[in-house]
Amino acid sequence: MDKIVLVGINSQFIHTNLAIRYLKKYVEKYSDLKLDIYESNINNQVQHIITDLFNLKANHYIFSTYIWNKEYIFRIIKELKKIMPNITITLGGPEVSYNAKESLIENKSIDYVLIGEGEKVLLNFLTNKDKNQRGVAYLSNDEFIYLGDEFPIENLDTIPFPYTEKELEENIKILYYESSRGCPFSCSYCLSSIDKGVRYWSLERVKQDLEKFLKSDVELVKFVDRTYNLRKDRYLGIWEYLLENYKEGITFHFEINANIFDEEVVEFLQKVPDGYFQFEIGVQSINKATMDSINRRNLLERLKNNIKAISKNIHLHVDLIAGLPYDTYESFKDSFDYVYDLDAEMIQLGFLKILSGTKIATEIEKYDYKYIEFPPYEILSNCFIKYDELVKLKNIEKMLDYYYNSEKFKNSIKYIIENNYERPFDFFEEVSEYYERTGLLGLGHKIVAIFNYLEKFYEEKNFQGKEIFIEYLKLDYLLLGKPGMYPDWFISNKDKEKYNQIIIEKNFKSSREGYKKTEFEKFSYDVLNNENKSIEILFDYSDKKTKLELF
Repeated sequence: MDKIVLVGINSQFIHTNLAIRYLKKYVEKYSDLKLDIYESNINNQVQHIITDLFNLKANHYIFSTYIWNKEYIFRIIKELKKIMPNITITLGGPEVSYNAKESLIENKSIDYVLIGEGEKVLLNFLTNKDKNQRGVAYLSNDEFIYLGDEFPIENLDTIPFPYTEKELEENIKILYYESSRGCPFSCSYCLSSIDKGVRYWSLERVKQDLEKFLKSDVELVKFVDRTYNLRKDRYLGIWEYLLENYKEGITFHFEINANIFDEEVVEFLQKVPDGYFQFEIGVQSINKATMDSINRRNLLERLKNNIKAISKNIHLHVDLIAGLPYDTYESFKDSFDYVYDLDAEMIQLGFLKILSGTKIATEIEKYDYKYIEFPPYEILSNCFIKYDELVKLKNIEKMLDYYYNSEKFKNSIKYIIENNYERPFDFFEEVSEYYERTGLLGLGHKIVAIFNYLEKFYEEKNFQGKEIFIEYLKLDYLLLGKPGMYPDWFISNKDKEKYNQIIIEKNFKSSREGYKKTEFEKFSYDVLNNENKSIEILFDYSDKKTKLELF
């Protein structure tokens, strides 16, 4: 019997490939075949992966192909065919599904391309000697052969749970899960808009699957449903089950549309324990002409109210996309300030990608799109925004990661913006210009250096109130954990005798442990209540989240 290996090349080590796990479980359930899985990531050397695959001595390698790994996989399979000329190589996944003919012509190492939803296609492909099956594309004497798409699976409950008990026990990676397939929306830039209609796993089946996660040591489960909260009875039923079976230490991530939450849903979410749920919310733009052009609709006031109502206990990621139609550099500033005001934990600033099969790929001439013609197919310019403006936004994205998404500068950045800027965007624009001017862009920086650069930026701008700003910067620095060193701008004013007495009163096992797990500092400004008076704070690092005690 042929040895068949499903290959997943992930974007990071901590990720798992959900697709190849579904394929393995489905084929093995409905046939006598046994499939192996090989997983790596794009940070691994190509030659190392080739050696791993060679050592598996398989007859057939099937690759899961996405925007982040297509070029990587194309390089691998060319070299693999040189040393194993008799193997069969098959590719599936969105990065080859919508341009199968071009992929087969571009890389002659590919024998077959599987198109669309993979489970039935792969089962038929592997269990029939005649490879001329629905969903299977190939070249025969340079002629493109394709019978058409396979019909999607109607009853998704027939697909087995994707993970093994061992994978649930490992507790080292993010596990992905889906409770539905398809999307009812028609966002012009998204591949999900191509597959009309939505299919669901039954609520009972989802609960059975979630029970497995809850009984494991997994820390993060990400639902990959394109829009999770479509049918209220169903999505609320899943959330109610999770709340009834609450387990500390695990987080469930959902991609949601916050426009459609009603009061009942908001009230329910306000009861969810802190950190149990994590939401990704696609705002993309607040420019009405832009949203109309991409077939999206945001009810901005309702969206803001809903997000703010759940922001205290739900970890929030909010998405923006630069390069959409009708969005200029100036209008993008408004979208940036809107999402900044939402107080989400993370602002994900992305850039439009021109993906084969999407509506926006048919509008290249209409909007004069210039884009990179290899993965990730990212926009370079259009008739609304110039290349140099997008580069500026790229630089701002990096500053956003440093000074906002890291959540390490909450107090100091808030002080800077509130006291020196009319709008948040201007701060991130100016600090990115400072990094560029001083040659700091494109370099890796340790967290202490990023603190130091912010202090230098403040000094260069000659802003008023630097003494107060430094106190907020000290607060952020001490919230990170027990300092291994103090930067030059950090002048410690702590009362060492008082600190020692506090350690004694706290009843640590030893004074050494007390000093290791705490820090004590005097602030010349009340950074907790924004008042002009001195305070003393004990920072307790015993738990994951630093605790503050005022003295």
